[in-house]
This record gives sequence, C-alpha cells and structure tokens, in this order.
Amino acid sequence: MDMIADQLQLFQSRLPSKPYCTDNLASGLMIRPSATATRKKFIQVNPPWLRSWLVFDIDRANAAVAWDDADLPEPFWTSQNPENGHAHLCYGLDAPVLLGHHDRQRPMRYLAAVEAAMRAKLDADPGYSGLITKNPMHKAWRTFWHPVGGLYCLDDLSEWLELPKFINKRDKVESVGIGRNVSTFDHLRHLAYRQVRGWKERGGHGAYVYYQNSLHDLAQQYTHNEHPSPLDRSECHHIAKSVARWTWNHFDIEASDRKFSARQSSRGKLGGRPAMEDKQASARLMKAQGMGVRAIARELNVNPSSVSRWVLQKP
Repeated sequence: MDMIADQLQLFQSRLPSKPYCTDNLASGLMIRPSATATRKKFIQVNPPWLRSWLVFDIDRANAAVAWDDADLPEPFWTSQNPENGHAHLCYGLDAPVLLGHHDRQRPMRYLAAVEAAMRAKLDADPGYSGLITKNPMHKAWRTFWHPVGGLYCLDDLSEWLELPKFINKRDKVESVGIGRNVSTFDHLRHLAYRQVRGWKERGGHGAYVYYQNSLHDLAQQYTHNEHPSPLDRSECHHIAKSVARWTWNHFDIEASDRKFSARQSSRGKLGGRPAMEDKQASARLMKAQGMGVRAIARELNVNPSSVSRWVLQKP
C-alpha cells in the first residue's frame, strides 16, 4: 500500500498545474487546476514542453497485458476499460525529457525513437496523440500499478527494443507521437535562420515578439498540414519560443555579412564565363527550391533582373 501511495504522489507531482481534462471526450476538453482535473475520467499528464510519461493506447481485449505479450517491461501504470478490455499503458521516465530545445536535441530524438519502437512492438494506436489519458485515479478504470515503482531511463527501455531502424537520420521521423515534435522543430529551425536577419534588421519595439509569433504560426501551419493528429497550440508555442530565443541570441548580422563577403570573394576568383555559368545554375536551383528572385540576387550578389532572365531560360 505504501508503494501505491508513493506512485500516486509522484503521478500528482508531475501533472501540469492546469491540465486538460474531461469526463466525456465527445464534449471536448477543459482546462482546470490539477486538484479538480484529478477527479475527471481523462487527464493530461505531460506538460507541452516536457515528457515524464510515455503513454500508449491499445484498443483490443486484454490490452492490460499487452506489454507482456510484446516482451516489454511492466508499465508504471495501466488503466483499463472494464467494459471492453482496452487500455492505456503508461511508462514513467526517471529523467523527464525536454522537447523542442536546441541544446537538448539528442535526448528528444532518442526518446522519439524509443517511443516509435515501443508503439510498434505493442501494436498500439498510431493515431493516438498522447495529449490526455485515462486518469489512473478515477474509479471508472481498472488500474494496475507497477509492484515496485516502474521508472525507467531511456537506456533501460532501449535494451528491450530494436532501435536502428527508428534512429536512421536519413529517414523522416514518424508523423505521430513525439516524432511530431521532432519534425516540427526541424522544420521551424531551418525557416528561422532564413527569417531572423530580416526581423533583426527591422528592429524597433516588439520585433522579437513578432518574430516569435511568426514562428508559432508557421509551426501550427506545418503540424496541421503534415501530422494526422496535429500538435496543439501550447506545444507549438513552446517549440516556437525555444527556436526564436536560440536563433535571435546566436545569429550575428556582422558575422553573417563577413561570411557572405568571403563566399562572394571566393566565387569571384573563378572569373569569367565559368563563374557566371555557375551563378546561373545556382540561381535555377535556388528558384526550384522556392526562393524568390530578390533573395537569390542578394545571395549571388547580382542584379535581380539577371536572376529573372536566368530562371526563365532553359538549362
């Protein structure tokens, strides 16, 4: 009994201060203080910027023992629907992982690979967003707690998995679960480096805030276009906030100009027609990648009218 009390205490201590919750999914979610949310049937257990728990949705009979059938360690808790046997299996991490932070990319990517491999072994629902779960404290569910604690580090979990096919960097990360956070982060940071210069040069009151807001809009647009179950606004907000802070603090306009000048000087040493042909080929390639004429002209240090003529010519 003392062990279950400790587990309940840990569960409550890790809850967001105002989690999403509901008694009826069809009626939508509400935001309530954690003391109120813990009385609801469904609850958000992870903050938008952190993963303390890995939750898997298994929609089949006897789902509570799916971990054993899949040759995985026992979850921290399992909440089962007594009417149909479906369940949510929740694994606790001994060291929670930050999501969408530039200086903490490796743990996030490692976690995404572990989650994807566990989902595959459990044959869990790939469409489950993980935002809310069956509340293990609610009497509507049949809850089973790990007998001796049940927290794991990522290395512990990886020993039960075949990870290589889930961590190949040449492959696109999965568009579900934590893979959504990774892909949104990757997409946004590349766009951010293209945009931060313009916002810094604009300057003035609120330039940084407008820059962060523009990244937030881009993050939401991307996740709604690319992910079957998009990230919510708060998750996009924290990714955009992290990317904006990093790029704003680390992008140096003068250093960028020096690199640009050095690159142009190097290209100029090619001289004559070969150098011009190289610029024409580069212009067509950049246009195919979606860059505008003025951006290409600035990059190649040529007149925009020349770029317009080059990109209309057949190679």
